[in-house]
Amino acid sequence: MTFPNENFLLNRMSTGDEKAFRKLYDFYRPDLYRFVFKFIKSNELSNDICQEVFMKIWEDRWAIQEVSSFKSYLFTITKNHTFNMLKRAAVEDRIKGEVLRNYTVSKNDTEESLQAREYQQFLQRVLDTLPPQSREVFKLCRQQEKSYDEAAQILGISSSAIKKHMVRSMKVLKFAVEKDMGIAFSVFMQLLAQSGDWLPVFEA
Repeated sequence: MTFPNENFLLNRMSTGDEKAFRKLYDFYRPDLYRFVFKFIKSNELSNDICQEVFMKIWEDRWAIQEVSSFKSYLFTITKNHTFNMLKRAAVEDRIKGEVLRNYTVSKNDTEESLQAREYQQFLQRVLDTLPPQSREVFKLCRQQEKSYDEAAQILGISSSAIKKHMVRSMKVLKFAVEKDMGIAFSVFMQLLAQSGDWLPVFEA
């Protein structure tokens, strides 16, 4: 759904019309907020991101006429700001704490359940790239919650070998998460844990 007379308002905004900007802001902000909140789960941080996005829209208003779809442009900027916020969670304790404290997934919310499932499927795709024994070690230690000693006894290898497998697997997973998903690894692991998946937050 687009805003009635959107092109007219965009043209007006590009010339510095604040009233036109306000109308676009009032129309699109609720959808943007819902989109951001799905990932961030914090009222404060979601509001911050929405404000940052619209500030950028206003600052770059002169270029709006070159945009073929304002809605797509708006949501692309919002997605980038959202993922940047999740990246910052890796190094800024306040943001990380806010995200993790507020992130809970409702089992009755289809959209959020699908999002959690996407995380789980991504995890499985990465695990499928591991060597068979590394994958088995990961399964024993994380899915079945075996200790390193217990996993070593089951597989007939040393505990130090188990740890080496886990360290390598964790490095592969961390690299894939931060490269392909663009979010902090610690945040990704916490989201999985809170989504009800079998994988707890852990260090290798």
